[in-house]
Amino acid sequence: MKNLDDIRPKKKKKKRKLKKKVYVFLLIFLLMIGGGCYYFINERNIQKKKEDEERILSNIKSHYNEFVKVDKDTKLYIKDNDKYIDAGMIYENEELALDNIDINLDTKYFPIKDKDYFIAYHDVSKIDKLTEPSDRYRNYIPFNENIITNSEFTLYDNDKKVITLNEEKEFPIIIKDYENKYFIEYDNRLLSIKKDEVKETKKSNNTTKKNQSKITTFAYHRIYDTNDKCTDSYICLKKTSFDKQMKYLSDNNYFTLNMKEMYMYLKGNLQIEKGVVITFDDGYLYKAADEVLSKYKLTGTMFVITGHFKDYTDFHNLSSINLESHTDSMHKNYQCSGGNQGGAILCAGHDKIVKDLKLSCEKLGIEPFALAFPFYDYNDAAIKALKDAGFKISFIGRGGKMGKATPKVTDTYKVPRMTVWDDNLMSFNTWKSYL
Repeated sequence: MKNLDDIRPKKKKKKRKLKKKVYVFLLIFLLMIGGGCYYFINERNIQKKKEDEERILSNIKSHYNEFVKVDKDTKLYIKDNDKYIDAGMIYENEELALDNIDINLDTKYFPIKDKDYFIAYHDVSKIDKLTEPSDRYRNYIPFNENIITNSEFTLYDNDKKVITLNEEKEFPIIIKDYENKYFIEYDNRLLSIKKDEVKETKKSNNTTKKNQSKITTFAYHRIYDTNDKCTDSYICLKKTSFDKQMKYLSDNNYFTLNMKEMYMYLKGNLQIEKGVVITFDDGYLYKAADEVLSKYKLTGTMFVITGHFKDYTDFHNLSSINLESHTDSMHKNYQCSGGNQGGAILCAGHDKIVKDLKLSCEKLGIEPFALAFPFYDYNDAAIKALKDAGFKISFIGRGGKMGKATPKVTDTYKVPRMTVWDDNLMSFNTWKSYL
């Protein structure tokens, strides 16, 4: 029979071994659980990181396109030793073309095409294409003079800010000193800069073209098609005849000036190599004229007697004819002494004329700028009222000058015009001789 003292230690030893095995098992089990948890958490973190990166990359790509629009006023940057440095501002709704790039997670800025500038990716959104800017300014002759800007300056499209740059630049002058601005070409657009942001001007050899020494303004009245009736025969011109005249202008590279361009030309702000001005009086039988002008990509101006019409919708649907004033109710002849036909504007009171002129512009939805005097009748009092109403240019009759005006010589409130008569009174060759 075994001694109990010998048996107890052995049992204790077995219990210790069993406990050790249990502890080891529990440790292994806990390590497995911990390892599993770590693996699961690590895999989840890796997956989350991957998802976050894909989301960020997708977000960056969602802003990138060949063409984009600026969503808000935002900074421009230049790159210097892998650092992006503030270079100016570009303003809301401006459109840009971007360089083709490979986008990755490190892409924070998009490069602007043909420029040294960058823009933050989150400040732009995709557009299908760029809006085509007007290229009328390409018909202007640049001056042989350049501006040198201040070290910070802003360019404008009309009164809207386009871009601010924090560096000195030099540009050829396209329009000189108009309303305290210079106009220059930037990014295939005609933009302006205020004179106080120009450090200096300097001579430059920008062109060999010469400014036209005189310019003719033609005055038409009614252009009629075969289906139209034209009662005032001597001022009615067939559409076919008008087409022949406009084709000649187009074939011979004449530029047809609008009123603002004519005003700037006469003031010496703008230079034209070969130009002419096409105008229409009254507001009758104009659709055929608009069709012909559109056909040859030419521009005309119609002076409307607003008091003769109630609905102006059709006027605003014209493609190639701009609207200006021919007064509201002053187109009445034999009301006053003197003048060509004694037009009412010769003797009406100052306040009445001003009110009438402003009303005519309100009806047309335009700002006062250009006027054709009814019946070519004018005097100093009429011109004074015109100025007080805010007009800058006005047209009279031939004035013995065959409708030609001279820059810096012709009074912009007495610009002569050549009336175009029907085919019985003015042949095509006669018309050409006035150009």
